[in-house]
Amino acid sequence: MNQLQRIIGRIARYSYNSLPKITFNLSSIYNYDNNPRLQGHLLKWQRYYANTLLKEADNNDTNTKPNSLAPFEDIKKCKTVISVLNLFFKYQYRYGCSDVIASLDQIYANASRTSSLRIVTALPNNPKFNLLCDFAKRKAGHFNTDELLQLLKCALKIQSLIGDTLSAQLGQLSNHIILTLERRIESLTILDLLVILELKIGSRLKLKVINEQLVNMLIPIIHEGKDVQLLMRSFTVFAHYGIKSSVVGKLESWIANHFNELSIEQICDVCNAFHRLNRRCPELREMLGQRAAHLDLDGLSEEHVLSLMRSFTYRPLVVEDLFEKISNYVIKNINNMSTYSVSQIARALSSLRYYNKDLADAIGLHLTDKGALYEFSIQSIGDILYVFARWNHLPEPALLRKLISKIEYYIKSTPNMIIPPIVTSIWSLIILDTFPHRAINALFNEKIVSEIHSFGTGAIQVQMFQIDLAAKLERPELQLQGLSHSHRNHFLKPLKKFSTKGSVFQHNVQRTLEYLFDGSHYYWKEFKTAYGYSVDLAIMTDLNNVLQEPKVNVLRSKNKPTHYKRIAIEVDGPYHFLHNSTKLIGESKMKHRQLRLLGWTVVQVPYFDWEELNTDDERKQYMKRKIFGDGPMNINREN
Repeated sequence: MNQLQRIIGRIARYSYNSLPKITFNLSSIYNYDNNPRLQGHLLKWQRYYANTLLKEADNNDTNTKPNSLAPFEDIKKCKTVISVLNLFFKYQYRYGCSDVIASLDQIYANASRTSSLRIVTALPNNPKFNLLCDFAKRKAGHFNTDELLQLLKCALKIQSLIGDTLSAQLGQLSNHIILTLERRIESLTILDLLVILELKIGSRLKLKVINEQLVNMLIPIIHEGKDVQLLMRSFTVFAHYGIKSSVVGKLESWIANHFNELSIEQICDVCNAFHRLNRRCPELREMLGQRAAHLDLDGLSEEHVLSLMRSFTYRPLVVEDLFEKISNYVIKNINNMSTYSVSQIARALSSLRYYNKDLADAIGLHLTDKGALYEFSIQSIGDILYVFARWNHLPEPALLRKLISKIEYYIKSTPNMIIPPIVTSIWSLIILDTFPHRAINALFNEKIVSEIHSFGTGAIQVQMFQIDLAAKLERPELQLQGLSHSHRNHFLKPLKKFSTKGSVFQHNVQRTLEYLFDGSHYYWKEFKTAYGYSVDLAIMTDLNNVLQEPKVNVLRSKNKPTHYKRIAIEVDGPYHFLHNSTKLIGESKMKHRQLRLLGWTVVQVPYFDWEELNTDDERKQYMKRKIFGDGPMNINREN
């Protein structure tokens, strides 16, 4: 699309007459109404070039006057919003702004209600726009339901493309239409209700009356189970507006009973809706996983592939064959996919600890392209870097330099609302043992830190603390600014509050230590270090490797002890590793790295080693070797 814009832009600069022709030709090639992303790109581009042409057209003194009713006659023939907008740009260029407005004044004075709807959609930049909105509001009570829905659709479509002032006018108009429709609630069909709710998805208006009416009308259809398409559309609506748990339960049962009758696209939509409604639906996800593993994804849109991927993240379920297909789908189509879909699919895979090196390399190669990286927002960059960090996948140096440069740019030039993805981006780079020192210094600006102190989530505050800790422990030579004492203590609080019960695996290792040491007083479970890290099992020896009873003041000291050795036994279950690899996920790797720098000896007990041990004696010998090596095990029993 970017290349298409550039080509059209070059042509338009040389020939004013080419603009209407190009846009009309594009209208015949692309189905805009079914491609909102393309529609938005082209309309924004059209507005930019149309305004450029208008400035020059207004300066031309011409004696040629248009037929004042020509725009109206052509507008009556238009069938889509896109064609109306194209026509508007065409007449603005051909006749100049003043002539078009004069013609439209005449149209406005004599307009029928249907043509008024089309004029409203065609005039986002016209001085008479407010008058037309007022006209539509006054006449709304005289419009039938179909006309009101048409007006609502047009108003919302244009609202997303214009400035704040006119957007507010359209918002008032759409809310007025909703109130008019609510007064006719008893006469509305279920399809009318669905259209209204679908149009307002994404707005802050919850439309409680219309949503409740839809639920009441939908319950008999659920029992009959005949109109599958209607039920599928309802799921998308309910995912946004919410629905009573009892009704969701009925829908869930109906879908389970008719699962094989649904298309994969419908199932994706349902699972995505359940995800947004916080419904686990384990049986549906199991059924989806079994069916999706045998699918050919080439026929699915990127939105459905994303929905399919997301459906497994709420209740973690790994279907390796399917995830490999999804990875291959992204690799194949990455140049034609939106940056949002690429980053979200990758993030969903990483949340399930599924790693595909080819996919990681493809994303890195795609980002290396200057144009592709330019399209990535800081949110998408934060997501991708988080994915790389979780996968423990270090991108190529050239890409790292570009990403760091992009982050530095966003820190300097964008508002505070994007602070969280910037923090996540830098934290992810540090997990990958990369220190963007200029970005870190800029992040530690007092204004930004105070903003995070006051409004940041616990996760962002922990990331800030760990960035500061990493800078001091791992790169002291950089002499980075760092956090103040008060900010550091505040950001540490969420880590100190975090606690775990311990897994069955951890309890088994703990019991083995009791057998090995002949007692439980030689270890400390779930020990909180001075810097917030929780150690699964903490033990202590003297410098001669003789086991001692643990002393809290030694274990919790910020300084490395001179007479003792602190040992952190990290019981790393499956969730510490990538699902299809023995690689640690990035967060666990950084924890081990920083514990060592804080003066701890880290003893890792991975689950795949433990599963190879069959007897208690084998497990005791394994732990003895892990802690004491090949030497003897000596225990100080005097205390």
